[in-house]
Amino acid sequence: MVCEIILRNANDGTSAYELMTGLFRIRCLNSLVARIATIDSIKVRHSGDALEKVIDGTYRVLGQAEAVLAAPRDWSRIALDCDARAALAASAHALRFGDSQGKVATPIKPEQLLTPRRAEDRADDLWTVMNVVQENVIRGGLSARAPAATDQHGRWRRGRVVTTRAVNNIDRDVKLNKALWVLGERMASSLRLAA
Repeated sequence: MVCEIILRNANDGTSAYELMTGLFRIRCLNSLVARIATIDSIKVRHSGDALEKVIDGTYRVLGQAEAVLAAPRDWSRIALDCDARAALAASAHALRFGDSQGKVATPIKPEQLLTPRRAEDRADDLWTVMNVVQENVIRGGLSARAPAATDQHGRWRRGRVVTTRAVNNIDRDVKLNKALWVLGERMASSLRLAA
């Protein structure tokens, strides 16, 4: 696991630089954007002394690295039972596939988000399960058959196979990663309190 500083910028200068803390998981070549309670991200406008502000913001984000790097160690010590894994998957499922009211209209099931892509990811600790869920949410490639139905002419149609696409939009990727991080933090916190 490597801590990284993520710099998001619009090429045309229409939006501010945004600096965020992230973790890069070497095993799956995946980044997870961390959202720390004390600092979400640093935004720097494209005006004035922007370079100095970016450098200053980078040091502020680096100051959060210790808290971010503690998560893999702490979360890997928290075992998840079947119900906790199911709850995590259901929440991530709603984040990824839900509309603005939280309604999900995909045949992809929450439990599919718990399917590891590598043998090394077959563990029940919070850190591993979070990474499996995050990879399935962001990378796509999950398939399911939509239910059969009748079309507008009353003809019976067999359900088609639906396959999720990877999240390639940077704003959507960052939003999902931040939400997943918060989900992991809350689950870790609640499980520590219950213990």
